[in-house]
Amino acid sequence: MSGETRKIDLPEDHYTLFSVTRDDLPEIIVVNDALLAFPHTDVFPWHLRVRLDAKELAENGMPTPEESRCLFEVGDRIEEVVLGGRTGFGARNALFLARSTWSELRELYYCVHDPEITHAALQALIESGRHERHWEYEMNHDPQWNEAGWIFRLFPLANGQHA
Repeated sequence: MSGETRKIDLPEDHYTLFSVTRDDLPEIIVVNDALLAFPHTDVFPWHLRVRLDAKELAENGMPTPEESRCLFEVGDRIEEVVLGGRTGFGARNALFLARSTWSELRELYYCVHDPEITHAALQALIESGRHERHWEYEMNHDPQWNEAGWIFRLFPLANGQHA
């Protein structure tokens, strides 16, 4: 099937907010629940996790309001290059999956089509030197979206509020 082109409809993003506990610490997770029933996981077979370190902390390892604004600014720049990436045929290269804030960390999760496009974009952002906070990323081949499983399991276990 190499070289085959197919048209798929991407779901419109829809978010659910969860407030949960992990390792006895609060965690706030925003999940793109539109991906729960997305049938084309094979088109986005790479799992990207971006980890941002928080500096200014309030109780329980959560960022202060000012720190949260800083993390959003850094995260927005990262998201812009990840979601702004296009494949050679002009299609979107990544889908937003979730954002988690927990234990001095903000983590961003994406499902990616072509890892080379995303890697090049993230490397260019790193080389730009615009770093208010330390961040790093990891991308793994995950055609069955197993690494997203813990996020999707939130839905039967928790009461989310639509964001």
